[in-house]
Amino acid sequence: MILDDADLGAAAQTIAAGECMLTGQVCSSLTRLIVTRKRHDEFVEALSEAFSAKVVGDPFDDTTEMGPLAAERQRDRVEGYIAKGREEGATLATGGGRPSHLDKGWFVEPTVFGNVDNGATIAREEIFGPVLTVIPADDEPAAIATANDTIYGLNSSVFTEDVDRARSVAAELRAGTVGHNAFRTDFGIAFGGFKQSGQGREGGIEGLRSYLEVKTVILEGRPEGYR
Repeated sequence: MILDDADLGAAAQTIAAGECMLTGQVCSSLTRLIVTRKRHDEFVEALSEAFSAKVVGDPFDDTTEMGPLAAERQRDRVEGYIAKGREEGATLATGGGRPSHLDKGWFVEPTVFGNVDNGATIAREEIFGPVLTVIPADDEPAAIATANDTIYGLNSSVFTEDVDRARSVAAELRAGTVGHNAFRTDFGIAFGGFKQSGQGREGGIEGLRSYLEVKTVILEGRPEGYR
């Protein structure tokens, strides 16, 4: 969620950099972006500029910021979602094809869609590739409702300059992790999802509980030395 007081340029740079990780093939990637309608166009422009500037190429080259997808079938799958996004009326703001300077490998251009309806396929399903979808909402309550209107609930973030607002909105999001102004995760504490993003947690005390067995002992009286 991109709140109205967020620095759109900084948010765009942060999200674009995070999406380079494993070429968007991350289950907790921030790919579904919700912003109020009045800031939608400005955010799409900033995000498109930041994401399209990423260097796509050989992952063994130190200058590369984004590598290929894992397999040809995965590239085919991602390209199918891009075609579906265009077919269903979303605005292709940048990318959408294969990098022209690369003649081999399973590469897809960093891609941004704007004006995405929350009922569209690219908003409902996990693309698992370098494709970002920007969904406009009328106001903050509508944005929260839209954020929660999904079968998934693994990871999310709230972009705002106000930490109190971030915490307040985070409390309303049905996601196992909520970051502030970035993709954030810490496997030393509980990690896991809501809804179809899984049950249970790994990491921290919560992650240990599934390995424990609880024994219940019910006594008639109070044992000696018990307080």
